[in-house]
Amino acid sequence: MNDYLEAESLIVARLEDQVQDAQVHSSWGKPVIKETHELPPSVMVFLEDDKPGATAANGKDQKIEQIWLALVVVRDAENDAGPLISQVIRAMAGWKLPSSRFSPFQRVKSAFSPDYSPNGVFYFPIAFSTTFVFNIP
Repeated sequence: MNDYLEAESLIVARLEDQVQDAQVHSSWGKPVIKETHELPPSVMVFLEDDKPGATAANGKDQKIEQIWLALVVVRDAENDAGPLISQVIRAMAGWKLPSSRFSPFQRVKSAFSPDYSPNGVFYFPIAFSTTFVFNIP
């Protein structure tokens, strides 16, 4: 594996293909999201958590769980949030990355809670996990 964050671009491509009427972006995390009037409706993708697990081969092979967040961003929560959240879940739950080293995505609890900004923007975090083995040759 040459790209530890390989899943990110594949997740973005999947959501761009499956989600209607919203832009898909990647970000370095919730704290660096810059609100602009063009932002919603959108889905922001970023790595929420990275959990190293069991090792084998004298520590050269390690199971990794990555939790990826799809942050649904809308202005009209009552009319736009539910349909967009549903599209994200349908696109991601059970989806297997083209690379055989990743497990299918499972929906998991996010460390973030739904939020609202004073600028009238609503945030709904939808988290998914996948696992793979990181090998050091």
